[in-house]
Amino acid sequence: MSKKIRLLYMEGVSPLRSQTVYHAVGYAMKESTPNTIIMVSPNGPYVSVGYHQDIQKEVDLDYCEKHNLPVYRREVGGGAVFLDNGQLFTQWIFHKEDLPATLEERFKLYIDPIVQTYQELGIPANLRPINDIHVNGKKIGGTGAAQMGIAEILVGSLMYTFDKKTMSQVLESPFRENARQDLRIARSLHDHDV
Repeated sequence: MSKKIRLLYMEGVSPLRSQTVYHAVGYAMKESTPNTIIMVSPNGPYVSVGYHQDIQKEVDLDYCEKHNLPVYRREVGGGAVFLDNGQLFTQWIFHKEDLPATLEERFKLYIDPIVQTYQELGIPANLRPINDIHVNGKKIGGTGAAQMGIAEILVGSLMYTFDKKTMSQVLESPFRENARQDLRIARSLHDHDV
């Protein structure tokens, strides 16, 4: 007999709530709590930093302060990310026994529906093990996992649009320079088309 899964859909919530809701559901989970999938979209942009990251090295805090971009640390690992309402976050809060035993199998179970959605929209997405989503060899999404209380958490997103320019200003990483270079190339190509 399969268990029911509770679905919580939260559109246009504050950036803080979009991060704290899965933490709260995870820590509140009891044996009787149903497995839960949360789909959430924030009403504004922000930066989320992985559990083990050094914020000073990963994020341009001066830029964030000047542009009123909140920066939050999540209890899920992974890299710093720029998030906004062009993304739908999917957050699974499950009992351990209802997920595959290995992390690789859990990520596959979680990522497959996201990849299928992209493919149905005509985007040739695929899973790049262990936990990334790629299109034509380039990463378009990552996922993360954590344990909170008795809950096993898996998080990621489905992108509608992506503000690569702001992301390139916010993140202090090699990805930042790659994004800036891509923007320079795009501008150059556009200038030649005019």
